[in-house]
Amino acid sequence: MDTLFARDGMSPRTPPLARRTMLVALLLGSMTAQASTWDEIAALDAAKQAPAAAAPQSAPSHTPFILSDGRRVRAEDWKVVLFMQSTCSYCHQFDPLLKAISEQTGIGVFPYTLDGRGDAAFPSALTAGPDVMVEFFSSGLPIATPTTFLVNVHTMTTYPLFQGAVDQAGFMSRLDEVFQIALNQGVPHGQQ
Repeated sequence: MDTLFARDGMSPRTPPLARRTMLVALLLGSMTAQASTWDEIAALDAAKQAPAAAAPQSAPSHTPFILSDGRRVRAEDWKVVLFMQSTCSYCHQFDPLLKAISEQTGIGVFPYTLDGRGDAAFPSALTAGPDVMVEFFSSGLPIATPTTFLVNVHTMTTYPLFQGAVDQAGFMSRLDEVFQIALNQGVPHGQQ
């Protein structure tokens, strides 16, 4: 792990927010092929840096995600980060389901691939570099595919969702549970 930190110029003592900021900066600078996605991330990052009073509230493009406890979540404020492989049979089973859930709910998916190739559902997945792997899997979570995380695009707060394939009902139930955890912890920019 120390060699990974040495390569990206960070030490294990680098604060998590600084590591996330550096990670976003590294990601933004290294992948120009995904311009529309990167433009979106850059805009989100710029909005995050601006004073809160200056940030206009845009109308959601999807119906808010309504939790089982009645609270509403703006889909635009969250992304599902997916780790997949083109040769993973569980990914071939799960990824189309995740894509359909994304289209239905408006919660975007940011796909990373461990083998450098996408699949039918996410053909333009980005290769996950060592710094990305450290950021998401350093808590001791085993590296497996598919693995999904829920990320607040404003704060970069990350919540593990699933490892392995799951059906739609199971995914939606876990998503509801994690949104409630996030809102109960007071994560901003997620409730309407």
